[in-house]
Amino acid sequence: MKIRWKLLILLLTIALVPLIVVAVLDRLSTRSLGGHLASGRREILTRSARSRLQYLVDEYAEGLARDKKVLELALRMQAREVEQALASAAPPSPRLYFAEDYDKGEDLPEGMAPSEKHLRQGPDGKPAPMPVTYREQAYLVFPGVDRRAVADDMARLAAMPAAYRFLHESNPALMHWQYTALESGFHTSFPGHGGYPAGYDSRKRLWYVEARRDGALGWRRPLVDASTRTVMLTLSMPVRRPDGAFAGVTGIDLPITGIFRGLKLPERWAGEAATMLVVPAGAGSESEGKLLIVAENAPPESGRDWEIPVELPPLESDDPEQLRALAADAIAGRSGVRKMPYGGREALWAHGAGSRDQPFPVVIVPHDIVVAEAVEAERHVLDMMFRSLEVAGAILLGVIVVVVVVALRSSRAVTRPVTQLREVAERLSGGDYDTRVQIRTGDELQELGDIVNDMGPKLREREEMKRSLALATEIQQHLLPHDPPALASFDIAGASHYCDETGGDYYDFIELTELGADRLGIAVGDVTGHGIGAALLMASARGVLRSHAARHGDLGELFAALNAHLVRDTGEERFMTLFYGLLDGASRSLCWTSAGHDPPMWLRAASGRVEELATTGIPLGILDGSAYSQEGPVTLDSGDVVLIGTDGIWEAANPDKALFGKDRLRELLAARAGEAAADIHAAVVQAVSDFRQTAPQADDITLVVVKAL
Repeated sequence: MKIRWKLLILLLTIALVPLIVVAVLDRLSTRSLGGHLASGRREILTRSARSRLQYLVDEYAEGLARDKKVLELALRMQAREVEQALASAAPPSPRLYFAEDYDKGEDLPEGMAPSEKHLRQGPDGKPAPMPVTYREQAYLVFPGVDRRAVADDMARLAAMPAAYRFLHESNPALMHWQYTALESGFHTSFPGHGGYPAGYDSRKRLWYVEARRDGALGWRRPLVDASTRTVMLTLSMPVRRPDGAFAGVTGIDLPITGIFRGLKLPERWAGEAATMLVVPAGAGSESEGKLLIVAENAPPESGRDWEIPVELPPLESDDPEQLRALAADAIAGRSGVRKMPYGGREALWAHGAGSRDQPFPVVIVPHDIVVAEAVEAERHVLDMMFRSLEVAGAILLGVIVVVVVVALRSSRAVTRPVTQLREVAERLSGGDYDTRVQIRTGDELQELGDIVNDMGPKLREREEMKRSLALATEIQQHLLPHDPPALASFDIAGASHYCDETGGDYYDFIELTELGADRLGIAVGDVTGHGIGAALLMASARGVLRSHAARHGDLGELFAALNAHLVRDTGEERFMTLFYGLLDGASRSLCWTSAGHDPPMWLRAASGRVEELATTGIPLGILDGSAYSQEGPVTLDSGDVVLIGTDGIWEAANPDKALFGKDRLRELLAARAGEAAADIHAAVVQAVSDFRQTAPQADDITLVVVKAL
């Protein structure tokens, strides 16, 4: 059968059959539809509102869980930065700004400006922006503490604003205050601000006491912020000194209204709906068996007494039995929607899934608002339906005529261009990229012809791009060392395995005869991302490092110079972690510095224990003026092995999404420590490949192995 007849039958079937069926059914059901809509409109809207509320609450609960994980991860990173700062040497005489400096308003740090995010009660009793700076933190020494006794710890935390700022900029809507309080007797807060009351001592605050008692990260009960006098939610965890001793507590404050930012109610509901976060009262408390309101989506109340604990009000309903059933469902991990009274009005209550110690959202919408929306929607549907019935008959007759004429007249116009397109496609597949099709139908076929005509040059460009990419791969491979270096007393091996044609991982061996005989620089780095962009940044970093390595005897100065170059050369989306070690063959020693790179593993042959070499700074290319320090030297005894790698090793995943992990790497290193460096390297790469099984390599893998002979 010809295409024109197929097209005629197809168009008639598609156009006429549905129209005829719809027209007949509409006319048969018009009279009964009005009655059904009138009698069931409230039920229909209520059912629709239930579904919508269920979706909103479930979606919000998922978002709340994501925000919770983001904040917990940010706090863990913040605690790690504090512990690394406490483990470092105290810098000499850093510039510190104390809370009283902010209050006096003299000699303030740069960047001070009123913050619409940080409001406190003004002289007129209304909330007013308070001045803060995101460039510095504020120090507060507790009453009775000698400032000289905590001077070293305060100096060690002087570099924290960079870490605070990095975490804040990644989650600005979730973070209000970031702070650290040490048991030795002082408190730091970011952004820098004043306004602390006399006698303030963080060690007496609930977030500090519970973190010290529990010894773990946790969400604390709401409390009144001492500076803004508004209610905050607090997440805190302990920090420890290098010997494991308790050092203090670090935390993040979240404004109450911030937790409701992901819940978007329809405009008609928002004005009278009640939104809150509730938690079951603990066993043995006066409110046992009730739901307590942790937070409500209402304007923050300012001017409260910061020393008075926040009392959580109970959630109440005119139907206590229904409320108990709601609580039981939520605690059992079931979300749902039920109808029961609230404030003297029938309402729909939607709740998320929770547990006995985890809060869950509750949204309450008055039922009369829901019904009002249904009445209006019903009226509109009826008007549109009767209007469509009036024109259905005329459209049906017109479509029959149009379809027949169009099918007969357009079939020839369709078949001829299709034949041309087939011929051109065959020539393109054969490599004739200059072939063209001439279609002037003025419709989609002409657009398709134009697309086919564009394919030739694009296919040619793709071929050229593939050749260019192959050349880029070859060039990058030439930038990496071809052979391991020869250094007295050491056996060294290294290689990179990219997941794309080009990658962002980097390693290098730099002979430093200018600094003395038997000196070797070892670099291992990881640029964010993969592909050409990461490869270019890797090449840039390699050039700068090689040109500066022999000029700087101090590795901290070397990294500061390298960071200055990368800050100018990179955008906000890219940065680089880098480990650089200076290996001395004569003294068998290693000193190093690290910019955010995962710590190398050091297997000590004498004890069989695997240790980590400390990370000393933030990644390169993020913040201009970042300071880096040189670590070491450490002496490598015979049989000691240092393994320096990138996260493509321990973050390799198998088909079940399980990670290779650092523990598995440590076990492998201990088992293979007696072998040559090249054999250890090959064993690690093979183990990662075997672990992945059929899963693709998702990240570049770079590994350098240094073994003392």
